[in-house]
Amino acid sequence: MIALFPFLLFATWITAGLAVAATIRLGVMDHPGHRSSHTRPTPKGGGIGIVGAFILAVPVGRVLHGMTPLDLPVAALLAATLLLGAISWLDDVYQWSPLVKLGAQIAAAVMVAMTLPIPPGLPAILPTPLAFPAWWVLAVSALVFTTNAVNFMDGLNGLVSGSVMLACLVLGALATGTPLGTMALLLAAALAGFLPFNFPSARIFMGDVGSQPCGLLVGAFALTCASHPGMTAWYVVPMLLGGLIYDVLYTLVRRWRNGARLMEGHREHLYQRATQSGLSPVAVTLVHWSFVLWGGMAAYAVLHGIMGVAAGLMAVLLPQLLWSAFVERRMKQPTRTA
Repeated sequence: MIALFPFLLFATWITAGLAVAATIRLGVMDHPGHRSSHTRPTPKGGGIGIVGAFILAVPVGRVLHGMTPLDLPVAALLAATLLLGAISWLDDVYQWSPLVKLGAQIAAAVMVAMTLPIPPGLPAILPTPLAFPAWWVLAVSALVFTTNAVNFMDGLNGLVSGSVMLACLVLGALATGTPLGTMALLLAAALAGFLPFNFPSARIFMGDVGSQPCGLLVGAFALTCASHPGMTAWYVVPMLLGGLIYDVLYTLVRRWRNGARLMEGHREHLYQRATQSGLSPVAVTLVHWSFVLWGGMAAYAVLHGIMGVAAGLMAVLLPQLLWSAFVERRMKQPTRTA
């Protein structure tokens, strides 16, 4: 039955695309604001198609690979994804308090973290009574961070959706035949159904209903890499999404050094500064896609013993340092645009 899996990927792609097209007709608009990169009202909520297609496809994909439709960790992950997607969609419509979104993120993260096994090496570092709570705190914190990181970076057409799609394609190739690889490829297919509606020009935005569940899922994929007995490659997803993670951390540090309020909305992300410096949004998005592919090559090299983990992480970090230096230098030029 595994031979039918490519047809499921195609069906997931089509289902997501049809759902995204239907969402455009709902007419829930994202109106430009002081933090927006767009200049005209544009429909939002395209993430409904991504999340819906993914949740429907996962049980089928597992059956095609000879697994039960759902086990406890996968059921918890899909339930958490659905919960976070539903709350995020309502927030897209009604603009709720950030505390509501944070509460939903924490609840979804707890649902996922409680079903993940502890990494094999952790009990060797910490006493067993401390290992369990330490892992859960770390897992919940990591999931909330990735959820927000992906959400914060969803400000240019195709940047997040394309980056996460490519990351999932690479992860699916590296974890072929595993439950993780199956889910990663299905998420990539769902994102591929959305991307033509958003890049290079946007007929619809992903919205929080897409970006937050995608952030939760890639965080869960990262923790799975860290905790799976046969795949303790915690570094794979951070390497693949190094561009997104670096941008978020760089922006936080830069704003902290400048005395800005870290919880206040802004347009100071590195990718936003790149467009303010005169680079086209398409070019900035393509740069971030290249970061994912470069991170994939680094992860492959580490997994196959071509280089060590530290060298792989440095290989991922170096382009980020060059990119930030390039953008900041452009921002200092008098010809930059606001």
